[in-house]
Amino acid sequence: MHDINYFHEHELGEHDFLGCCKDCQRSLAIVKPHILSFANQIRQYTPEMLRALEPDALFRLYQLLDDLAHMEVGGHLAGLILEEPEIRRNLPDIRAYYSAFFSIHERHLASALLKAEDPWKCLRDFPLYPRYEALVRNQITAMHISSDCRLAFIGSGPVPMTLILMSRLFGIRSVGLDSDPETVSLSRRVIRYLGLAGQIDIVQGDDSHLRHLEWDMVLVAALAEPKATIFRHIRECLKERESPPVVFRTYTDMKAVLFRPVQPEDIREFKIVRVIRPVGRVNNTTVFLKQK
Repeated sequence: MHDINYFHEHELGEHDFLGCCKDCQRSLAIVKPHILSFANQIRQYTPEMLRALEPDALFRLYQLLDDLAHMEVGGHLAGLILEEPEIRRNLPDIRAYYSAFFSIHERHLASALLKAEDPWKCLRDFPLYPRYEALVRNQITAMHISSDCRLAFIGSGPVPMTLILMSRLFGIRSVGLDSDPETVSLSRRVIRYLGLAGQIDIVQGDDSHLRHLEWDMVLVAALAEPKATIFRHIRECLKERESPPVVFRTYTDMKAVLFRPVQPEDIREFKIVRVIRPVGRVNNTTVFLKQK
């Protein structure tokens, strides 16, 4: 459907770091211009301009940022980058673009799926499909979730890939929540076209709507906001339930360039019990919580 090639020549390669440990001030000086260059480039695009881009062009722009986030560097360098004053000033623009990209590309995908004679083939041909599958498989293994469990997913989006794959690969029933009426309508059409209406429900509402739904486990999307409010509402719901598992996705190390990570104050009423770091080109770190 789209052309995204992870074997292309990246802007930064091993030759740029010759004689460098990739974990020091010199490394920061090497990486910084590329991050600032991307920020300057995406500021040229208004939201309307991004939505008007052809899918191929949208993905090529995204790939520049994705390469930076997936550089193999030391953990110390990631901290230096995120704390560098000029980079910090540019992070809001970078992160706003990242969020916009996923909203736009999912709508492109939804449109393609709804036109496809074989929507499952269309889905498998989607360039980010392997990432979603790897993420879901790792999370299901860690969650020890069974097919009789009902998952609630906050921030499901136009194409709730997580719920689709959990149903398709593991037979897990779920309910997705999204506050945008247009997104909910589109998502429901996609679910029906894939033949999963009996497995996946899509509900319009924010995280406060959790109390009105049946679920055994809750998963918070990486881009769902505002995190502090979401976790407060989850905590209030848990007072009426027998401590169901709470899981969220966030961004760590270099991936934190992409989007604001969940902060300790966002989850102050919970205790972290397990953290699963991303492998390969997966962006999200998965975090398991329990009530304090």
